[in-house]
Amino acid sequence: MLNNVLKIKFIIFNEVNATDPRNIVEMKIIFLFAFSFIAVFQSIAQNALNLDGVNDYVQTNFSGVSGNNARTVEAWINTSANCVPTNGGVQQVIADWGTSATGGRFTFNVLWGNAIRLEVQGSGVSGSIPVNDGNWHHVAAVYNPVAGNPVSLYVDGVLDIAGSLTVSVNTVSNVNMRIGQRVDGINHFYRFY
Repeated sequence: MLNNVLKIKFIIFNEVNATDPRNIVEMKIIFLFAFSFIAVFQSIAQNALNLDGVNDYVQTNFSGVSGNNARTVEAWINTSANCVPTNGGVQQVIADWGTSATGGRFTFNVLWGNAIRLEVQGSGVSGSIPVNDGNWHHVAAVYNPVAGNPVSLYVDGVLDIAGSLTVSVNTVSNVNMRIGQRVDGINHFYRFY
């Protein structure tokens, strides 16, 4: 019986002003990336990336959304992992990019209370809805720097928590997005489907 199982499909958006013609190209590129990424996973249905939980991960060539720009990261996940460090679990990284500098890393993961969490190296916002029940969950992390509470976490379309970070977000794009590992090389998932 596998204890650390994650099944995932990603959608990542840079939230831009669609009425500004300079942003239409950027939106098309991001849409194509998301569509291509999903299409690849749909075309290999019933296949899996079998990550060993020690040193396997997926390194993409997508630099992620940088600076203090608004962004949304969405994924469909199915996990039964214990992610609570005080109960013998470990952080299970869904996606991460940036650098290990204060405010420079953007990490979407499952951690405290086996719920989703958004971290930016030095601060984070944790949800309260457990997602490690072995069922599929649509999870999303929204960062909107102009909102009163710039971080919103959603599980299955329901707002889990909205909150603020204690450090400024300035995601650096020197390490492209990774799936299944933080950019500092720790905390892997055991399996991705």
